[in-house]
Amino acid sequence: MSDYISRVKALNLPEDEFFVCGSAIMDVLGIRKAADIDILVSPRLYEKLEREDGWKKHPKYNILQDKDKICGAKVTLDFMKENYALEDVLPLATFIEGVPFMSLEMLINAKEQMGRDKDFADIKLIEEYLDKNRIN
Repeated sequence: MSDYISRVKALNLPEDEFFVCGSAIMDVLGIRKAADIDILVSPRLYEKLEREDGWKKHPKYNILQDKDKICGAKVTLDFMKENYALEDVLPLATFIEGVPFMSLEMLINAKEQMGRDKDFADIKLIEEYLDKNRIN
């Protein structure tokens, strides 16, 4: 089991109230290492985490961070034009060992929108991975 999957499962989040977004799926699939775990959560779960020990609001960004500053929770994908909420993306999730992740296709879309050099490098890696693992 991937460290990222173990880490997410250890959070004991309600299964229908979160979605792992960002580059964590790249790490889980062996595309490249990721530095953190971004989690989209329901507003209800966000409020619950806000009251729990071990989660604090980030001083600069609109996210909650766990005590180790590895996991960040937010209620919308505000880095995307569509500003998706959990109910928009959970039906599109790629499940790996029972954990819902942002699909690689959606991650490409997000990275195109962010448009940083590192995003374009990631898109290239994802496309190479998809080409290599495509079923003919």
